[in-house]
Amino acid sequence: MDPQESTESSSKEEEKPLLETSKLLGFPPYVLDPQDLEIKGFDLCPGRLGCSIRQIDEETVVKYGPNVSLVEAEAMDFISSHTSVQCPKVIGAYVLDGTAYIIMSYEPGKLLPEFWEDASDEEKEKVIEQLQRYLKEMRDIKGDYVGGFNRNPCVAGEFQWDYDWKSGYKYGPYPDECGFNEGIMDAISRAHPGPSPTDPESRGYNRMYATGQLVRSLRGHEIVFTHGDLNSGNIIIRDDLTVVIIDWCTAGFYPAYWEWYKATWHGVFKPSFIRQVERYIPPYWIEANIMNQIFKLILG
Repeated sequence: MDPQESTESSSKEEEKPLLETSKLLGFPPYVLDPQDLEIKGFDLCPGRLGCSIRQIDEETVVKYGPNVSLVEAEAMDFISSHTSVQCPKVIGAYVLDGTAYIIMSYEPGKLLPEFWEDASDEEKEKVIEQLQRYLKEMRDIKGDYVGGFNRNPCVAGEFQWDYDWKSGYKYGPYPDECGFNEGIMDAISRAHPGPSPTDPESRGYNRMYATGQLVRSLRGHEIVFTHGDLNSGNIIIRDDLTVVIIDWCTAGFYPAYWEWYKATWHGVFKPSFIRQVERYIPPYWIEANIMNQIFKLILG
C-alpha cells in the first residue's frame, strides 16, 4: 500500500462526524451557517444563559447553544403528533460541532401575563379551557420510567447543582418513583463538597435522615407526560386566542405532582392567579411544599 494512501485512510478514520441528527426526527431539511446566524438572526432573548433564540425570518426561529438538546425537539414533535397541544412546529434539529440547533416555527402572540391584564372574562375562560384540555391530554400519556423524554436523564434545576459537575454524572432515567426519590437524595448529597456526616448524634446526620424520610414519603403517584416548566412565561396566546406552549427542554415522564410543583415553585405573576393554575393543573400542595424544602437544601 502507498504510504500516502495509508496516511489519508488513517486520517479519514480519525475524523469525527461534525453533524449529528436525531433518529426520531431524521435529517434536517437544511443546516444553518453558525456565523451567518449570529450576524443576521434577531436575538429574541438577549442575555439568556445557556442558549440563544434567534429569529431568522417572519416564520422561523432557531434555538441553539451548549444547554440545548435534541431531546427538546423530539418532545415537541411527539406531543404535537399525539395531542391537540399547540407548540412550535419542529422544522429540523441537529448537532453541529457539538452545539445543538432546533429550527422551529415562530409563534407570535402575547405571553400569558400580558394577555391576562387586558383580556375579558370570556377570553380568559377560553384560555383556561384550552389549558385544561391540553393538560388532560398530556397527563393521559403514562410512562413506565421517570426521566427526560425518550428515556433520557432528568432535566430540572434540582439536578444541575452537582459540585463535581465535570464528572458527567447522570440523574436517571429511573425505573420508578422510588428510584427517582433516591436520585433526589443523590442530588442533595452531590450539591455540596465533602463527606456526608456519619455521627448518628450529630445535627447534620439527623437532618439528612429526616430529609431522606421526607423525600421517600413521596410515593404512589402515577408517572405522566410532563412539560416540566409550565410557568406563565412559557404560555403564548395568539390573536385568535389559541394557546401555544413553548420551551419543552424539561419535558419527560415524572410523578403526577411534578407539573404543579414546577409550574408554581417560583410563584406566579400575580398572587390570585394560583387559583387559575389550580383549574388546569391538578394541585399537589403537600408534595410541592416538600420539594420546595428540598430545593432549598440543594441550593444550600
